[in-house]
Amino acid sequence: MNEINFDYLIRSSLPSAPEHPDLLGEKFVDTLDALSSIDPIIFADWQVMDFPKKDSLPLAKARSCIGTIIEENVTRDDFRRPEPYYGYSAVAYTSSAIKSRRVKLRIKAGGKSKGDTWLQTGDWQVLPDPAIVTYPLFKAALLAVNAIWPPIWACACAFRSNTVRVPETYPGGVQGYRLESLPMVPNDPTFEDSVFHIPWIAYLSAPLATGITLPREITTERTPDGGLLMIATTDRLDPENPEHLWRARLILEAMLARTGYSTYANQR
Repeated sequence: MNEINFDYLIRSSLPSAPEHPDLLGEKFVDTLDALSSIDPIIFADWQVMDFPKKDSLPLAKARSCIGTIIEENVTRDDFRRPEPYYGYSAVAYTSSAIKSRRVKLRIKAGGKSKGDTWLQTGDWQVLPDPAIVTYPLFKAALLAVNAIWPPIWACACAFRSNTVRVPETYPGGVQGYRLESLPMVPNDPTFEDSVFHIPWIAYLSAPLATGITLPREITTERTPDGGLLMIATTDRLDPENPEHLWRARLILEAMLARTGYSTYANQR
């Protein structure tokens, strides 16, 4: 695959774990440093978001006040009142002038509700540069985030929006539109969409991985914490490659069975 036709991201689900903003801030900075150590060119020039100020500042300046930034990034209700039950947001992005080489990290954690992490490549309506979507980089990034934010599960995956607006005329001649879903994978409309999208490298925590049996075609690795990695391919995942897609489907089935999630079609 010489061209990128999908977005690529890494996401994970975090258990509920109330934590002080100062500790969350330290962990967030550690995460950015860990990613930068993987590839100081791709994971470079981090800008940390300060939502109340609707601004960002370089990581070098954010280090000394990161706890305050995270505290101000608390979840808020419709009246802007703090709701720490739902946690705090920590967001940073690389400020590459080339949009296709940008990376964004978002972590929601520290509340009594479950949290999550997102590491996304590319930019708004800009697909990622193939040079930053490699198996070694995505695997190392997934493990680095896992080490600091131990997840219930994690998944590096391919994704593309499969919702389109279809023009429609309503009574009285009012023009509008309806949302219509298309297959996530046009070459295989039976591949169902879920929170895991099209899995490339998936991780199950030790409790979820206990007793699991997988087809021999799926490469697996045990992690130091007793968790399990399931790998569709050590090349870049190409959802238009039938073999890659077949292995991704096997991993998807395992993730759905072990986590209790269902496909989006089954949720409707």
